[in-house]
Amino acid sequence: MKKIKGSLSKPEPTVLISIAALSLCALLPLRVYQVTTLIDPETGFFTSNHFTIPLMYAIGAAVIIALPVLSFLNSKANRARNCVVKSTSLGIISILTALGMTYDSIVSVLGFMQINSEYSVAAHNIKYSTYLTQSGAAALIAEGITGILAAFFFSIYAVSCFRKESKLSSFALISVTPTLWAISRIVLKFLEKISFVNISDLLLELIMLAFMIMFMLTFAQVVTGTSPEISAWRLFGCGLPAAVMAFITCVPRIFLALTGNAELMVEGYEIEFCDLALAIFIPVFLYNTATAKKTSEN
Repeated sequence: MKKIKGSLSKPEPTVLISIAALSLCALLPLRVYQVTTLIDPETGFFTSNHFTIPLMYAIGAAVIIALPVLSFLNSKANRARNCVVKSTSLGIISILTALGMTYDSIVSVLGFMQINSEYSVAAHNIKYSTYLTQSGAAALIAEGITGILAAFFFSIYAVSCFRKESKLSSFALISVTPTLWAISRIVLKFLEKISFVNISDLLLELIMLAFMIMFMLTFAQVVTGTSPEISAWRLFGCGLPAAVMAFITCVPRIFLALTGNAELMVEGYEIEFCDLALAIFIPVFLYNTATAKKTSEN
């Protein structure tokens, strides 16, 4: 009994990953049902008050609260034991993440160019700088630039995974760019003048990006050796909620595309390949870091 109680009060990293996986088993069917039957694709609003709506939010809230708390309770066990391990799978996923960020950056730059081309003093009667800020163009170009740099850093990390080179301290500056990329994205979301509560896609993406920012910052600190043991518990406490939210936003949209119902996607909330790549990267990265010491000892 004491052993069971201790494992619950101080869960191992693999237990946290299992909790996140089990929560997805409950949340994904609910979300898929919502996007196929309850959401108006033109407005993004729910068309009826179905029981799956409060149920999904209740389960989601419990998970994103429980994971950080449980990770903090066992900070020692959840510290990163070895964040640069020789792992072909992690290296491949890191490359896919870099490609996803590169694609996102290209889309952002093209969006900036379109908004920029529409500016004229006569039509908008505001300064150019004000126009860029209010239209979201400034956030778009920031997302594009930081996304390219973030993709470069993930490419460097991928090489370190293939070769098991742990000397990433010289890339401390560029390691911050994934955090800046996520910040640019969340700023852009806040510029959208719609209800965060009723537009479920927006709400879920905001929660995902908030946890993603904290995970990216911690990831940078740990892999570059800036403050690995102080901040490492946040890898699990913030990374797993971010991955859960990313799966919830991406998988239902992929389901719509594969079943020939792409028209049901809300405009502006299409499949984000960068989010899908990160949703896979985070748990694989966490599993590798959590089991690295045991693997090396065996």
